[in-house]
Amino acid sequence: MLEFQLVLPCYNESKSLRVLVERARNAAIEAGYDSSRFKLLLVENGSLDDSSRVLEELEKTDLASWFTKVIITKNQGYGYGVLEGLKATEAPVVGWSHADQQCDPKDAFIALRKLKDHKEGKCLVKGVRSGRNWKDKWVTHVFELLARVILGIKTKELNAQPKVFHRSLVDSLSAAPRNFAFDLYVLYCAIKSHYRVLTIPVLFPPRVHGVSNWASTFLGRYKTILGMVQYMFQLSRTQGRV
Repeated sequence: MLEFQLVLPCYNESKSLRVLVERARNAAIEAGYDSSRFKLLLVENGSLDDSSRVLEELEKTDLASWFTKVIITKNQGYGYGVLEGLKATEAPVVGWSHADQQCDPKDAFIALRKLKDHKEGKCLVKGVRSGRNWKDKWVTHVFELLARVILGIKTKELNAQPKVFHRSLVDSLSAAPRNFAFDLYVLYCAIKSHYRVLTIPVLFPPRVHGVSNWASTFLGRYKTILGMVQYMFQLSRTQGRV
């Protein structure tokens, strides 16, 4: 019986797809799962490269039993891709991570084990990153401070992966933003629904392929920070602090 599904939103990650599935399979086996109990869910999030073709090729290999896919023909944002993947899951425990090889699939199974060990009500387990450069750390600290002041969220590393939780939380995410504020909104909904947020340490090495969609330029960072601040105020006005 399917027990756990991990969603990976993939945008222009064709060079990484095979490795991603292989690493997830190996991590699952190491954690004691086979392909009947664990599935990777790959969201082809409107990529402009040949990701669709690569996925079709992978479906003809011995890796096929380890993943399912959701195809989005036109990219509508990171958050949209993650939510479409989560809505397509069927396992009682789900989560998501990133598809750029900076996030080790083993971390998702560590988070899963911590979730199962937690016996005191609702819980969400997430990563706390190390190995990042000072600019990314600075942006993270700004987000943390603003989330605490504006929304009352007292959680480190809002955008760190993985995030693992019981699938019932997905039902409360219908109003989730389609952009990079998605992580913030999920934590907001979880805390407001009296989930306890637990963390695990994770390494965050440099990307293997491609560049960040938001942090590769100063303008990109500025727009992301400004957009997040505006969204926090909007969320506070419309739904209140946690």
